[in-house]
Amino acid sequence: MDSNISKALWLGVSILLFIAVVTIGLSVFGSMKNASAAANSNINSIAQSMAEEDLRAFDGKEVRGEQILSAINTLSGRSGEVIVLVATLGSNGGRSLDLDPKRGTGLSISSYTQYVSETKGSLSADGNCVILSNGSDELLKSVSKTARDAARRDAENSNLPGKYINPAGKFRSYLIYDSNQVVRGIICAQVE
Repeated sequence: MDSNISKALWLGVSILLFIAVVTIGLSVFGSMKNASAAANSNINSIAQSMAEEDLRAFDGKEVRGEQILSAINTLSGRSGEVIVLVATLGSNGGRSLDLDPKRGTGLSISSYTQYVSETKGSLSADGNCVILSNGSDELLKSVSKTARDAARRDAENSNLPGKYINPAGKFRSYLIYDSNQVVRGIICAQVE
């Protein structure tokens, strides 16, 4: 009988230890879940910042046509996420487009050729920022790879003056933001 009492005590102690281990495990899991969510948030923020960093070279700067062509090639895989708007001298009858968000000039989307993605939205200015807005949820529309490749070839073809981006040409460029101040692309206008 002593043996049965001893076994029962060991069984009871084992059950209590099991419950204690499970309780500790659940509390550690709960705290790690919160830490994991915070880490995911930080990683997403860093990823967004890195994605935007590629476009920072166009933030209110004068750039060369070769940089724009390079950006079109680099961003081509992000169709539906970013847009590149370019106005060349050839597309505007040999005249440069006065792109200046501070004064609200040069913001007619019809004056630009759209690369990487398409939009039916409209441009406006908020301080020194170009804002792309649209009445619907679909701000940017993805373009097929075939259409992106054709547009890129047209931009590099000097026989198409309305679409040709001169690699040596100078362009005034700005970032395009959506209404949530997320960078959605770049806008460039060739200067004489």
